[in-house]
Amino acid sequence: MLNFSGVHTHVILVDDEQAELDAYSFLLQSMGIKNITAVSDSRNLLAVLEDRHPCIVFLDLNMPHKPGKVVLAELRETCPQTPVIICTANSDIEMAVECLKLGAHDYLVKPINTETFGSALRNALEISSLRNEVMTLKGLPFHKQLQHPEHFSTIVTQNPMMISLFHYIESIAASGQPVLILGETGSGKELFARAVHDVCGGSGEFVAVDVSGLDDTLFSDTLFGHRKGAYTGAEKDRTGLIERAARGTLFLDEIGDLNRTSQVKLLRLLQEGVYYPLGGDHPKKCRARIVAATNKGINHLSGMADGFRIDLYYRLSTHLIQIPPLRERLEDLPLLVVYFANQAAKSMGKTIATVSKSLLDILETLPFPGNVRELKTYIYDAVAQCHSDALAEHDIIDRLHPGQVPVGQASSPAPPVSLESIFGQFPTLTQLTQHAVKKALEAANHNQSEAAKLLGISKQALSKRLKKRKS
Repeated sequence: MLNFSGVHTHVILVDDEQAELDAYSFLLQSMGIKNITAVSDSRNLLAVLEDRHPCIVFLDLNMPHKPGKVVLAELRETCPQTPVIICTANSDIEMAVECLKLGAHDYLVKPINTETFGSALRNALEISSLRNEVMTLKGLPFHKQLQHPEHFSTIVTQNPMMISLFHYIESIAASGQPVLILGETGSGKELFARAVHDVCGGSGEFVAVDVSGLDDTLFSDTLFGHRKGAYTGAEKDRTGLIERAARGTLFLDEIGDLNRTSQVKLLRLLQEGVYYPLGGDHPKKCRARIVAATNKGINHLSGMADGFRIDLYYRLSTHLIQIPPLRERLEDLPLLVVYFANQAAKSMGKTIATVSKSLLDILETLPFPGNVRELKTYIYDAVAQCHSDALAEHDIIDRLHPGQVPVGQASSPAPPVSLESIFGQFPTLTQLTQHAVKKALEAANHNQSEAAKLLGISKQALSKRLKKRKS
């Protein structure tokens, strides 16, 4: 049975049958709901609602004095944010459709079993929470000053869109609902996830895991843990990351690459709020806030491309943060260059006093597909090559990839290289594949996730190719 202990929303039961009111009240109490009001005369409902918000209403249709359909129409006008669940013996489809058009959240036909009743309540609680949150955010002005600017100190920016995201994070901090962070590779998704964790102020840890390379068994074992003897080699109990992140944040990076079976398990965790360790018979409650991130775009995920479940997308994106790429916030470029130059100089025992304008001009012409992370590698490399206290154009120009050198700086294009000159003969498909994998790994600094993206394949597929090559 679902457990709603800790829920403070008021549940109001409206039915002219006292036996029905007693039965529903007992059922709600057994589920952990404490704030319950029974109304046997539908004419009194609006007066009851005046001092009981937020609330959820379970409403019978067939009542004397004022039928349930009339009450539903009144509630739509006076309390549009209140979810109303119809509980009736009328199984007529046309009546159900009419009630849903009038604003009913759900339509349950008596006799109602415990599971159906509990599921309807859970969904209504989620809707109520989100509606109240939206109303709060609509009435919340974005102040010029952040309430807790220290929680965003690791994100270097003066871009208005980025600052608005900081305000948004402060606004959603108390909700406890999942957060989905979208952003290109290297745009700072984990920094934003840590900011969400810091602003929430929970007593637990920030626990991060890259789920893209996990098969279903490893995903379940990593998140949920296992009991001794759950499988061969499980010689002792293992605590999962969900438990480790209790009262804190569980950050699931690269969620867009999660396999379908694991998506189902994550969806169930978000819906039910409980999970089972591998080999365990007793459920454990999830007490961590779930923050997920992906470099895949919103249209890619919500369009169910590559098998990503649309229902999981909606669950994860209760709160949605879309980080703009570096090329759309070039006013941050000088700040970031100085920040990384000082970081690099300190780590290398150097001093960088100035950054030349010509170097900044070059950087502004680059598309930065790797965003802030790509910029950081350029600056660290430039500082390493710099032999004075002034970082200049010549310190970085050699590092830029072909095609990124600005007009006027580029040398004459090199003649095209034939495949025969590379391989000594016309290559086979296997040789071409091996060559492409090698070059992708070099370009990605041997980061397999990045190399897989360059090749247009999954990380798992790349891992299989590397294993074949070794064998």
